[in-house]
Amino acid sequence: MVKRRGTRAGIAAAAAALCVAGSVPETAVAAELPEYAMAVDAEPVKGAESSAGGPELAPGRYTDSIGPGEEKFYSVTLDASSTVYLAATAAPRPGAEVKGYGDGLSMRLLTTDGEECETRGRTRFDAAGSAYPVSDYAARRVGGGIEECQQAGPYLFEVVRESPEDSDQSRWPIEISHLVEPGLKGTVPGPPSTLPEEDEEAPTLPAGTPKKARGGTGFNDAGGVGAGVWQDRLRPGESRFYRVPVDWGQRLFARLEMPNAPEDGGASPGFLADAFALQVYNPARAGLYDNTFESYTGEHASGELSTGVVQYGSRFADKSRGTSMAGWYYLQVTLHKELAAYFPDGTDVTLRVVLTGEPKEAPEYDGDAVEAGFGVTDEDREAAADGLTAAEVADAAADGETMRLVAYTGFGTGTLLLAGLAVWWLVARRRPAGPPGPPAGAVPTGYGYPQQGHGAPYR
Repeated sequence: MVKRRGTRAGIAAAAAALCVAGSVPETAVAAELPEYAMAVDAEPVKGAESSAGGPELAPGRYTDSIGPGEEKFYSVTLDASSTVYLAATAAPRPGAEVKGYGDGLSMRLLTTDGEECETRGRTRFDAAGSAYPVSDYAARRVGGGIEECQQAGPYLFEVVRESPEDSDQSRWPIEISHLVEPGLKGTVPGPPSTLPEEDEEAPTLPAGTPKKARGGTGFNDAGGVGAGVWQDRLRPGESRFYRVPVDWGQRLFARLEMPNAPEDGGASPGFLADAFALQVYNPARAGLYDNTFESYTGEHASGELSTGVVQYGSRFADKSRGTSMAGWYYLQVTLHKELAAYFPDGTDVTLRVVLTGEPKEAPEYDGDAVEAGFGVTDEDREAAADGLTAAEVADAAADGETMRLVAYTGFGTGTLLLAGLAVWWLVARRRPAGPPGPPAGAVPTGYGYPQQGHGAPYR
């Protein structure tokens, strides 16, 4: 799987002796915090209650909503050569009341005769009392798994919401992502011979003045972060997303640091068992950790994580299956709403990001894997270093195309003008001399030019 270190173990024994801070009203938190931003090109759909009537999902993004205990079905058509990921992201109101592992979504990919494909998804909240975006996927991996799921044809994607009666009962917006990873030419590699050791030490963390990070509300507006030190400001109950390009052969390490609380002379709010979290998602939107929250007592605290090395064959291994694809990985930072007892106006948090390993050559895909979302380019690395979102990269590309078109058009117009002047000059030299021109002050005729030659206007 992946590796994570935190501060929880060192102070868990003190939990029983300390009180938890009082609750922050959900309405106050939700009214102030931005909600998850769906993809601008996402298509609204309505999943069916029956497996016989689900809407067809082509590759792309979709939006829907789901109520407590509801089950929804969608139809997909798969080929026999591509690996397919169908992710469902739940986006409840920030800070809504949830019951931790009792709340969430589960998802399955099924054949039309009811056979479940090998990878099912399940999202849960790692802390009770404060909702935030969660995501996972069901997948069909070519080259391994259940034989019935290797065939081309129709399939069903099922999404189910589990929610206790004393939890948030409002409908949750969900975003569905249908990604298709091209198959490989030739032999599909097997599991790697070596995987990261659980006790492997983290690399030396970067130091220096932090750059300004601009976290988004979700995957679609996540701000880029590259290797280095980054800082952003969050409010209690808020989640921010950051994207990091991780190439083949590379491994991502990240550390989240919470500052000490300001001393105002009042009573200490006490021990918060679930105060802040750092999660990482792969390019297909699967969370790679089950337990992400750290405790807090008002002193400087941190949590860190690492992924496996990005290797194609990891998808067939017992560990690190989620790091079997290159592309944009997403870091999610979440502050529990109870942190308002320490930081009522929000706080700066620090991210230290390290990428180890030199980028390696991508597998030989039978198609454009980068275009499909599974790869890293030099432009991606530059965007991350500059902290750009996907929309800003697209806008910059559009501006560059516009300037290129303007330059090309300007060059073409200038060339035509020069050519026209050259033709006029040649014609004028070859034309016989005519009578004298009009006297000074005469009104020009013929398209604004004086009459020339045999009394005919020059055209």
